[in-house]
Amino acid sequence: MAEPKVIGEVLAPLVNTNEPEAQVVEVNVESFARIARGDHLLTLETSKSTLELESEHDGWAGRVRVTLDDLVTAGDTLFEVWDGEPDPAAESPGALTAGDGPKMTRKAEALATELGVDPGDLPSVGFVTEADVRAAAERAAPVDLGAVADRVHETAIVLYGGGGLAKTIIDLVRAAGTHEVIGIVDDGLATGEEILGVPVIGDQRSLAPLRDAGLSWVANAIGAIGRIQIRIDVSARIAAAGLRGPVLIERSASVAPSAELSDGAQIFAGAVVSAAATVGPHAIVNSGVIVSHDCTVGANVHLAPGAILAGDVAVGDGALVGMGVTVPLGVSVGSRAVVGNGATVLADVPDGTIVPAGSTWPAP
Repeated sequence: MAEPKVIGEVLAPLVNTNEPEAQVVEVNVESFARIARGDHLLTLETSKSTLELESEHDGWAGRVRVTLDDLVTAGDTLFEVWDGEPDPAAESPGALTAGDGPKMTRKAEALATELGVDPGDLPSVGFVTEADVRAAAERAAPVDLGAVADRVHETAIVLYGGGGLAKTIIDLVRAAGTHEVIGIVDDGLATGEEILGVPVIGDQRSLAPLRDAGLSWVANAIGAIGRIQIRIDVSARIAAAGLRGPVLIERSASVAPSAELSDGAQIFAGAVVSAAATVGPHAIVNSGVIVSHDCTVGANVHLAPGAILAGDVAVGDGALVGMGVTVPLGVSVGSRAVVGNGATVLADVPDGTIVPAGSTWPAP
């Protein structure tokens, strides 16, 4: 009898065009179980959409690589499909390794060993591929800061991230006149590229050499809508390099004298941070946000434009509160929770909960 062979893969789809990452909220398939075309395999959810993933194959599931509440990125392999019952002991060349470290393919694991890549330098979310390993190896190579090293001074700032948030921060800093943005560190942009006239000087490998050149301040410029772990990772890299995040306040924002802003807090145009409120490390209080008296905003939180927190609201670390969301007096939003744009929150939101855009929490 012929050995079973792989006939396809089930990949994580792009549930929402603006959010490459989704949460697994239902799993209806077991490893090595029979599946049929049209079977409801999993349900994925973002802050804006829910998708029921159906099988496109008749066959057998391989080892299912996700569990309930996992976060997956569009394109991740969730499991392989076989034309016969697979042997659980026989892993395919693409099988993922288990354990406490990053989830990675056998080939990626072998390449990491060959190139001497530290697992701690690999992505902490999603599935690690050979391309991720090669990129980590390149980041470990020696860094030449060039002329930027000569521009380091007491109030110089480097941004980590070169997207839309970086542009907003560049304009904020230039208008404030208290600092100078001398360069951008980005793990995806080419060295020498410019963002609003500010050069990309390298990737995360540049942090330690910049510190050695006398730099003190690196601003986290990763907005990370839909994938907050990226911003959390960047904050950790800044701290690990012995650098600090500057407190940035746009000139039109209002911050009460009794409010407390931690290192890396970013307060944008028209935002209000009221009396006795606390904003945690690397948190974003975006344009037009109202943080009322006695609120506590955790580390790496993103309060999107127009969000309103009434008094004594607590927002846990790594949470996203979307545009135009309202949260009433004394309510808490848990760590890593995602409250979609325009939602109305009436009661505490547990850790890790996704509240769909435009909805009411809890549902009527």
